[in-house]
Amino acid sequence: MKLFDYFAMPRYRAMWNDPVRKVRTLESFGMTEDDGGRDLLSAAKRVSDPELLHHIVRHGKEEMMHGELFRARAAELRASSQVEGGLREDFSDKSTDMLRAREVEVDGHGFYDGSLFDSMGEVAYVAMVHVVEQRAMATFELHMRCLTDDPKTTELFKRLAVDEKYHISYTGKILERWRKEGREQEVAKALKEARRSTVLGGWKRLGVRSAGGFGRVLLYLMYWTAMLPIGLISKGRKMPAGWREPRGERDPAKNVASQY
Repeated sequence: MKLFDYFAMPRYRAMWNDPVRKVRTLESFGMTEDDGGRDLLSAAKRVSDPELLHHIVRHGKEEMMHGELFRARAAELRASSQVEGGLREDFSDKSTDMLRAREVEVDGHGFYDGSLFDSMGEVAYVAMVHVVEQRAMATFELHMRCLTDDPKTTELFKRLAVDEKYHISYTGKILERWRKEGREQEVAKALKEARRSTVLGGWKRLGVRSAGGFGRVLLYLMYWTAMLPIGLISKGRKMPAGWREPRGERDPAKNVASQY
């Protein structure tokens, strides 16, 4: 488990222990899986390699099925008495929205739009899917660690983790086949770029999710390091309250004349 995961676990535990946030998170996972499935099926229309085509079509259908499973579990929790709050339509929690930080060309799952398959090339696209699925597997494992007293949802993640392992396996095998066919440098470059993009995407998502908290910390620091001293200095120079004798009394007539 990576160092960042240790910092994320308290937030995930709080999310899964809250009935409303649990429902919204499962629904968001469902939308994210649908997003990935649609892009994979779109990419499959552009694949010429028979082996890759078989796997990508199966992969896309499994992502769509994952979306249905997540939505079904969310519906079960909504219907149960323990999550009546999950029916509150006015509830808003940005931390449960997995699609918030998606980019124009990248879906919520992290896949590039299937229409970019031609411009990316098959090696770059498969390398991207391989790296994204590795990250998805790690995310599922982290969420399973944070789930408590909910064996049914935990079992759902375990069921989906089996498919994620297959997705990592088939993309890895195809990349290895291409290496043996003399495309080793092309595969290495594609994997390096995919990992770099994944790290950059993760940094962007962190920035989106942490923007509010960072703003509060910044305001807090500004208050104690800049605003408070200025306020104390200003308070010392504050004019005394009450009536005071005018500094110099002027003739009202001269005041009127001075205006013309």
